[in-house]
Amino acid sequence: MADRRRLVLPSRLRSRAGLLAVSLGALLWGTAGVSVQIIHERSGLSAVPIGFLRLGIAGVAVFAVRGLRGVRAAVAVTRADPWVVAGAGVGLGAYQALYFIGVQDVGVSVSTLISLAVAPVALTVVAAVRRRRLPALLQVGTVVVAVAGLVLISLRPGSGSGSHPLIGLGASFLSGLGYAATTILNRRLVRRADPLLLAGLTSAIGAIVLLPLAVASGLYWPSDALSGGYLGYVGVVTTVAAYGLFFTGLRTTPSETAGVLTLLEPLAAAVLAALVLHESLSGLGVVGAVLMLAAIAGLYLRAPEVEPHEAVTAA
Repeated sequence: MADRRRLVLPSRLRSRAGLLAVSLGALLWGTAGVSVQIIHERSGLSAVPIGFLRLGIAGVAVFAVRGLRGVRAAVAVTRADPWVVAGAGVGLGAYQALYFIGVQDVGVSVSTLISLAVAPVALTVVAAVRRRRLPALLQVGTVVVAVAGLVLISLRPGSGSGSHPLIGLGASFLSGLGYAATTILNRRLVRRADPLLLAGLTSAIGAIVLLPLAVASGLYWPSDALSGGYLGYVGVVTTVAAYGLFFTGLRTTPSETAGVLTLLEPLAAAVLAALVLHESLSGLGVVGAVLMLAAIAGLYLRAPEVEPHEAVTAA
């Protein structure tokens, strides 16, 4: 009995650490929006070229630090599971491109709402299908409360304005599904790959996917030093560090739980925009923030789920 307790305790600690790692990654993602807006205002770069440069910088940074050993490790990971690696990298570039299309055609608020709300719902459904049982009522309630909070914090007066709303809605929906799919693929990869190496590898593949769209949208390196500094920040901190934390957390955090935790991203972005860009947060937005925090707090307070392979070890 004592041995079993010693084995279960580290499992619970790893679960809590995984939740924290995913949460920190999402908070770092939340700082990207303000940075990208500053880059756009100072340099004139549009979202797709910024997205390409962000992923390109991330890939270069990782392999510059890891050197030839990193390249060999990336080749080994790719050879071991080529289709999963390709799917994760292409998916990263594709769902970002689809999100940018959604922003252009239906507006930032609605596109963000749809793309981020679809992911936790889709991940919860996929998990239920794979386990062949309905999700627990508490789990469904957590997703509902979190998405409701996202709705309140995302929708503002004038939301939904865009040139092609139907195309924008479809692109945003597909972006959310793409994010959910890559989360599942990455969770499979993190069991055998180093999280930072995986962040660099998928970013490099994603950059290749975005390159044609970035060139067509007007790709150049800004002459403004501050814009270049912010590009370095979004590439290294909000991509390498954030995805490294996210992938680390995925080792012990179920995909559907990670999907809810990543809703910290728009919450952090809204708070940061209010502090830095002086954008107002409405009363409903404050209620939405409270709901999102309540849902995320519930994930930390409830008993952690034990992964199947850990349950076997603990027995």
